[in-house]
Amino acid sequence: MPREVRDACAADAAFATSLRVPGSDGWLGRLVLGGNPQMLRAQARDSALEFAAEANGRRYRNPMLVAETGTKAGISVDNKLGEPTVVHWHGLTIDTRNDGNGETLIAPNGRFDYAFELFNRAGHYWYHPHPHGATARQTYRGLFGILAVEDDDERALRRALDLTPGVTELTLVLQDRRASARNRYMPAPEDVLFGWYGDLPQVNGSVRPFHAVGARRYRLRLLNASNARTYRLAFRRDDGAGLPFQLLGTDGGLLGQAIACQQVFLAPAERVDLLVDFAGLPRGGFVLLESLAFDPMLAVSATQAARSDSTTSSAHAHGASGAPAAPSGLADGAPFPLLQFRIRESGAAGPRMPASLSRLPVLPAATGDERPLRLGFAKGRWRINDRVYDTQATPIEVARGASEIWLLRNYHTSAPHAMHLHGFQFRVLERETSPDQLAPLVLDGKGRLATDLGVKDTVLVWPGESVRIAIDFRHPFSESQLYLLHCHNLEHEDGGMMLRVKVG
Repeated sequence: MPREVRDACAADAAFATSLRVPGSDGWLGRLVLGGNPQMLRAQARDSALEFAAEANGRRYRNPMLVAETGTKAGISVDNKLGEPTVVHWHGLTIDTRNDGNGETLIAPNGRFDYAFELFNRAGHYWYHPHPHGATARQTYRGLFGILAVEDDDERALRRALDLTPGVTELTLVLQDRRASARNRYMPAPEDVLFGWYGDLPQVNGSVRPFHAVGARRYRLRLLNASNARTYRLAFRRDDGAGLPFQLLGTDGGLLGQAIACQQVFLAPAERVDLLVDFAGLPRGGFVLLESLAFDPMLAVSATQAARSDSTTSSAHAHGASGAPAAPSGLADGAPFPLLQFRIRESGAAGPRMPASLSRLPVLPAATGDERPLRLGFAKGRWRINDRVYDTQATPIEVARGASEIWLLRNYHTSAPHAMHLHGFQFRVLERETSPDQLAPLVLDGKGRLATDLGVKDTVLVWPGESVRIAIDFRHPFSESQLYLLHCHNLEHEDGGMMLRVKVG
């Protein structure tokens, strides 16, 4: 067992707070959509930001909005923040008017009425602010929530594995925060360049919480809501042995079949759906969910960084590995524990895993040439194809109904970029020239990882790596639409690492 993990688990005091589990109301409480439009009030509370809602005599904070595929959702957002905002429905097949791409904002004391149909298959999507230049600050301060879409495949899995949301199916939101900053967001030049990293990794708003579990399988649905931090997730027993798990799904819902894993990377905005079996473990023992050490591969040279008008020096932002560190020294790529599962009873294995979880959408044949997109740093800014965000330009134009292959190629002297496309989901076809640390996770001859084999809306591209993705640009809307492609390191996004995409 790594020393950091052993020290963290030396006493129960290291895990003294019970995990906050989303329920029928309160924080991330399940609020079913349908019928009358639901009002979300964006507001400040105790120096944090939140979405507040009321329904059926219950009060919600950043509610988990729940709806069936095919639901026609009506959601009104009332802006009481004292500054402009807008809501982006991350991962949804949605039209430009409702996408919340930031080019139309909700003014202070203004309101916007969203109305859209949920075309997506079941999955944990999420919603967060997207005002250009303020996305990082508003999200960090707490303005986000989950939109859970459900369908027949989802219900079949719950029946087969005897899963109950809030009991044996847990939503886990990861976000690292700064003890010195609390809910304040005041980025230094190195934060703008590399991203905002916290020294207190939280799970559902608590640092190192614990949760009592029975001797059975638990489904864990994780969202990385951090501004910049990537997690290398794994489970470890109290005797130091790793505990394997199964990957059930990714950003866009269930896989075709479950995949056995030892660890997975989770970049900002990505989601994973995991199944962990605590059967056979001794009563009174524990299992840790932790983030393992990795090389963050921040390869921007000092010469490049010095050229930035906003960054005069980045030397003090780096730990021993060259990774940016929060004030306490928790560098990107450092190992740390996240959550302790305490085994309250022993027992045998439960129901057998279904052979098939879902049927993935069929990929149409690609039309046209491969579209290259270069990710890198130049003239003091992160860029895509040497461009930065411009509200007057649409450098990517796609024919309506086209099916394209995009090649996301990251420069060697760069940083990892979690690339997100609005309005459409995609499939990962291939990874090339990947870093050596990914080699143990590769599952096929195309260099793909377990998390590449499902439906995606965000993909992590490492320095020196190329990732091919296939996108079906058919959409159900009558007019042409405008979307965005950007890095979901929120400081990179706010800094302009974003391009407009027009789909005719």
